[in-house]
Amino acid sequence: MRWVIESARAVKVGSWIIGVILIVIAVIGVADRYHRQRALLLEGQQALLAHRSSWGYDTLVRQLATHELQLSLLRANPLPTGCLPDQSIAEQQRATETLTEGIEELTQYTSRVPINHVAALPSPLAPQMRLTKGGIQMTSRQLLGYSCSGRDAVIRETQTRLHPLPLPPRSAIGPAFVDALVVHVAVSHGHTPPLYVDIRFTGDKADLIPVTAANWPTTHISEEQGQERFVRDIEDPQHALHLQFYSEILTPNFLSLFLSWNGLGLSMLVGMLASVLLIIWLSGKMIDAYGIQHRAATRDFLTGLYNRREAMALAEAELARVIRTPSSLCILLLDIDHFKRVNDTYGHDGGDEVLKFFAQLLNQTVRQHDLVARIGGEEFLILLPNTDLTGAHTMAERLLQILRDSTLDYAGTRIGVTCSIGVTAWRGPEDNIQAMLIRADLLLYQAKQQGRDRYVSD
Repeated sequence: MRWVIESARAVKVGSWIIGVILIVIAVIGVADRYHRQRALLLEGQQALLAHRSSWGYDTLVRQLATHELQLSLLRANPLPTGCLPDQSIAEQQRATETLTEGIEELTQYTSRVPINHVAALPSPLAPQMRLTKGGIQMTSRQLLGYSCSGRDAVIRETQTRLHPLPLPPRSAIGPAFVDALVVHVAVSHGHTPPLYVDIRFTGDKADLIPVTAANWPTTHISEEQGQERFVRDIEDPQHALHLQFYSEILTPNFLSLFLSWNGLGLSMLVGMLASVLLIIWLSGKMIDAYGIQHRAATRDFLTGLYNRREAMALAEAELARVIRTPSSLCILLLDIDHFKRVNDTYGHDGGDEVLKFFAQLLNQTVRQHDLVARIGGEEFLILLPNTDLTGAHTMAERLLQILRDSTLDYAGTRIGVTCSIGVTAWRGPEDNIQAMLIRADLLLYQAKQQGRDRYVSD
């Protein structure tokens, strides 16, 4: 796990980057699904309304054809001239009832109308449309003649009815339908006033509701950005029929529909992402905890330098590398001069400050790849890879000079710190770290004996 400690920051940052990437992918996927389902809903609604509008138009055309056929039959087979006796009128009544009996949504009957009412009939030959009993009724009247009594006109009335189609089962149309959808319809025939109707889709049926011209827009219908409507204009010059359709917004609140359709999947996705983030967070905490534990096991708690055990392990690894290469390796063993006097004068707190000050200077002076460790109370080790004795002498002299030029401010007092150094170099494959430390320790002792604040080398 050493590589985890050495790359802890990179591991944690990489883990969070992976987590963020997963979240971004999930968000993109959800957004794509949202837009796809919305497009499917709009497409399905457009198709459903297009089919129903075509059916309504075709049905109205057939009904107009029925009324025109009745007029054509009357013109092709005119009744005898003169007045109509009661027997003939009765026969006409029975004939019309018999002809339309059993024909769905078609009613025809012959009736007597007082002559003074005939003039008030609006265009007897033009079918009239009105909304009644939840459907569109089309009525046309033809004047057959007059009774022999001279008091009545004989009228044949033809009625057709258009009732909205029931909605297909929800299993058949799937998400292609939204409750409470409203489609506004305007129907006009010839010179008759337009009929305005609202179709409201609720449950499994479509209800026709009468409205006035005030409910119909007087300007061109505009579509708001992202809020599509169903708009259709059908004009049939042959039958003088004109139908206009426009709906309310087809997806007024699609987000709630999307959540209801995908609630379980979204919940599972959120749970998975939360689990991934939790694992990443816990992994980061574990790496931090392991790093703290590793640092406590490998570092000196006071100075932050490597401790003796870790320094020995790293030195053995470096020596193995030197033997394989081969290369050069030197060791500097340092001991702070008169450290006991510092402790006696300034106390253990002052001694601790001197140790930290000394360690900081060492860290600032050595090269990046050099190893610095505290291996005893006031004893320190510097391992110099790829360095011969000449380079080690230069480093030792530099350290001594920096210490002479530096002082520690403690409790209003400036404390000067010096050290003695033993310098030794690796002598070949038969040499080892333990032997080098023994030699460096002897050289350090000689530096102490010679007056301190100096180094002694092989």
